[in-house]
Amino acid sequence: MSDALALLVLPFAASVVFVLMHAYLGVHVLRRKIVFADLALAQLSALGATVAFANGYPAASAAGFGYALLFTAIGAALLTLTRSLARVVSQEAFVGIVYVVATAATILVVDRSPQGAEHVKKILVGSILTVEPMDVAKFAALYAVVGFLHWLARRPLLAVSGEASPAGRTQVAVWTWDFAFFMSFGVVVTSSVTTAGVLLVFSLLIVPAVIGSIFSGKLPVVLLIAWGVGIAGCATGLAGSYALDLPTGAAMVTALAGFLVLAGLAKVLLFVGSERRQANLRVAVQAMLAVVFLAVLSSCVWLMINPTGDQPLLALVERATGIGPAQFLRPSERDAFENAARDSMRFQEEVDRLDALEKAARYQGTPLPDDEIRRIASYQQSFNEMTRGERFVQDVLQGKARTRERWIIGVPGAFIALLGLLWLARRVWPSRLSGRNKDGVAARDSVVT
Repeated sequence: MSDALALLVLPFAASVVFVLMHAYLGVHVLRRKIVFADLALAQLSALGATVAFANGYPAASAAGFGYALLFTAIGAALLTLTRSLARVVSQEAFVGIVYVVATAATILVVDRSPQGAEHVKKILVGSILTVEPMDVAKFAALYAVVGFLHWLARRPLLAVSGEASPAGRTQVAVWTWDFAFFMSFGVVVTSSVTTAGVLLVFSLLIVPAVIGSIFSGKLPVVLLIAWGVGIAGCATGLAGSYALDLPTGAAMVTALAGFLVLAGLAKVLLFVGSERRQANLRVAVQAMLAVVFLAVLSSCVWLMINPTGDQPLLALVERATGIGPAQFLRPSERDAFENAARDSMRFQEEVDRLDALEKAARYQGTPLPDDEIRRIASYQQSFNEMTRGERFVQDVLQGKARTRERWIIGVPGAFIALLGLLWLARRVWPSRLSGRNKDGVAARDSVVT
């Protein structure tokens, strides 16, 4: 427990700092109705860091920050100028173009760079686990300054964010405050992308703000909800990544998405009247049943068409019930399948044992002689080849079992799933038709009266 706390305390502190600033900016982005502006600016920041990387500068260096900020400033200017075109073409279209071009340019830059793929991966998912105390202090100081400036200019910034053409303000004034917002936004994004990654930065900007907006339209309430949910989501993602040994940034993004799903369900099932709650619950149950029936139908059809291919849903059911492919094999085939499974597991255990022995000698004990290392490597290669051979036997026999399963399981399963979908359709369509008829009758009566 103490090791986990020592490892996660700094990443969690950085996450709290990120949430406090990014969720606030996300509220502004939602009010402007340009949700992907943050993703476009984050990708432009990543492009700048990639250009710095291609020129020999680390992404976290001062030069890397300068390159990233320069490209983000260009993006801020473009987003400011496209506001005046929003009456002709949605500004979101220009945001999407900026994002796509920035992504394509990033790919072109790293194409000729050594270790370019690793750099792109780091830019996408970040490395928040390696954050240092000085980094957290720098983030906190920078975001405190940006937050203070936003508080001083809160009235014009909120007015520009909430209205397409704020009353009483010239076009130049609107452009000035727009650029000031996007530039401060760019500074925040540029500073956080190299540590948190593009995906986590986008999630921290949008997901908490969306959750807050689901439950309230008042800015203070939205911010409180967004901050609380964002911090809880980051803590859940960090704990999950440690417990399950998962990539930290991706785990945090997934945890935030899970909180968004829970918030949506809570909104439609709890924070409504009893009559509406029952209707929403009925729709949710019908939707879940439809998804289950469709998944079963598609899996059964796939089993009948390609029985030797991957069958993910069937494999999941087999693991859950303990009824594997061996149940559909002849006795001799079943014995061969079970023997291959046991031998494969035994060989793999030997490979893991030898690997652990070699690692323990390398990092903890006296290094092994070269002859001993070569002997262990030879054993590992032999056991790996034997493991592949046993798994090939399993695959062949599993293919035979699945060929028989397609008639025993595939046909009845598809028939039952199809009946279930038809039953759902008969329940849903009449209720909708009756609802429309009631609306039509009510409208007609109101016209008559």
